[in-house]
Amino acid sequence: MKNLTKYILGILAVLTLLVNCDPGKTDPVDPPADDPCEYKEPLKRGTVEPRTVRGGDFPPFEPVYDTLNKETKPYYVPNGPVRGNLAPLNPEFKVEKQDDGASQAVSFEEYDEIGDAINVSAVLPEPSVAENGQTVMTTGNTWMSLSLDGGQTFTSVNPTTIFPNDYGGLCCDQVLQYVPEFDIFVWLLQYWTSGGQNAIRIAVQDTQDVRDSNGTAWTYWDFTNDALADSGTLDYNDMSFGNQFLYWTSSIGGGANRYVIRVPLQELAAGGTVNYQYTGATTAFWSHVSQNGSNAVFWAGHQNNSTMLVYSMRDNENFYSWREVNINSWPNGTMSSIAADGNDWLNDASWKTYVRAAAVREGNVIFAWNASDNGNFPNTHVQIAEINTSSWNLVNQMQIWNPDFAFAYPYFETNRKGQIGIITAFGGDVYDASSGVGVWGDFVIYYPRLSSRSYMNYGHYHTTRRSGTNADEWVSAGFTYETDSSVTPYYVRYSH
Repeated sequence: MKNLTKYILGILAVLTLLVNCDPGKTDPVDPPADDPCEYKEPLKRGTVEPRTVRGGDFPPFEPVYDTLNKETKPYYVPNGPVRGNLAPLNPEFKVEKQDDGASQAVSFEEYDEIGDAINVSAVLPEPSVAENGQTVMTTGNTWMSLSLDGGQTFTSVNPTTIFPNDYGGLCCDQVLQYVPEFDIFVWLLQYWTSGGQNAIRIAVQDTQDVRDSNGTAWTYWDFTNDALADSGTLDYNDMSFGNQFLYWTSSIGGGANRYVIRVPLQELAAGGTVNYQYTGATTAFWSHVSQNGSNAVFWAGHQNNSTMLVYSMRDNENFYSWREVNINSWPNGTMSSIAADGNDWLNDASWKTYVRAAAVREGNVIFAWNASDNGNFPNTHVQIAEINTSSWNLVNQMQIWNPDFAFAYPYFETNRKGQIGIITAFGGDVYDASSGVGVWGDFVIYYPRLSSRSYMNYGHYHTTRRSGTNADEWVSAGFTYETDSSVTPYYVRYSH
């Protein structure tokens, strides 16, 4: 009788799940009640042929200021069921000037300012970085700088002379990675639209050839917008890798149409035809993809301010899937912060609560995003949610916050020990919008220098990476704004 009762209850549970499931629900604008179901769609396939360049002899092209990543109508995350108490769950973060002579938890192993970056003041910086020991690359929206001495000195190279300026020419949103297992630097560049077509260019080269060519010899593949979607422009990118695949993401036709593409690393390293797979449009608004994974990639959006929509693509599956995950509620008002010079350095980000950082550690994925102030958080701050990728339950929720000034624009990666290395911006009160690095658990962000002015748009991202040669350390690319309207990009290698 007991077995029969358990059987009937099991059938009822399955029927209840089927009734509650909504296979067509992907739109976060009008979320229904909590959905306990997981959904999936098959991955699509495509191929692209390689091309090569060497020598950096193309005529220079003057990049146009990046006007993309602009929404004609902002997407405001709706408020959901109240969970938790919307209050800090960990100590406040402080900021300190990094000082090698002091007793600090984080040590700067190398620090250098890049003074010759091209067109650095014409656009938002948005730096990225990749490192293999003595060979370090950094990029911004429109420049690339190369170091052959471990980051002690950098020489800048104009990317528009390295590659042909196809489509509408080089735009912006460059991203770098170094993949140790295949010894390849991977360089993502975004191109403007011409005749309805734009492209993401993925270029690769091994370390020795990067050095021998001074960063001008590459094999590359162009992924065009019309190969992935019927309409829209590729824009706002991120990139990561696992054991088998390079993963990259871009939006096509606005932030609410987020695509994720995976490319076999072995095919990239071989320099031949690439057979890639890609998702349809996902509603993970402008989301970054997870770093430091081995056999899967994750990204996410907000159904409301207490429910995330988490996507996954596992290497051994030919589909991607998504499900709702309940988290603690977070403050969901308008974000602002008045910097020392009187400018609201979060004006451009006032409503942008999309996932800006994601990393994997010990079977969990960690997402981070900007959140507003409320009665418990006196300033805009960073929310972080750690979610188990088997049970899809919230493991931990934490914040980067301070009562006197704002934190925003997080990006992080984990090291080999599972520690979270962070780069984040801070500003307000006595600070102009600046950036610094730290490690979760210390509750301190260390800055190499401070900005002396602020703008109404800080920029959309900066980058930290696990070191390619010492997996216990990190490298970061940040920047400061100067009084004379110039920008100073910097490179830092740090350890804990």
